[in-house]
Amino acid sequence: MIQSGAGAAMSVSLPGVDVTTANIDQMVFDSRWSGHQFFASGILDSSQDSVATFFFPSTLDAVPFLAAYTDTNITLAPGSQYLGFTNFRGNSSDYWVYAQVTTSSLQFRFKFGNQVGRLYYALFRRIAG
Repeated sequence: MIQSGAGAAMSVSLPGVDVTTANIDQMVFDSRWSGHQFFASGILDSSQDSVATFFFPSTLDAVPFLAAYTDTNITLAPGSQYLGFTNFRGNSSDYWVYAQVTTSSLQFRFKFGNQVGRLYYALFRRIAG
């Protein structure tokens, strides 16, 4: 859930738990926690294992927290299937959804047949101290 305005927040609950009523032990992430601060958000597209990169404006002192999901087929059927980060090899099939976060960039690699994958992401940096 993302709220805007004076009480802006982004919250993610465990699967099957309503984010609006979740207890703290049922939350995966809540931007109101003091440990992380919003840094950047955006979209990266990749196909056939190509590397899509977002370079940070400056190098951070620690690797940021990544919240993301992938739309697996933005060219033919957008919104028809979403994947988290995964890989599979077998039964004459290879596919993967991969992201790497460093102190200076986010890289996204996608291979799922001839489809184009789109990564929707938000990055949160650690607050010093």
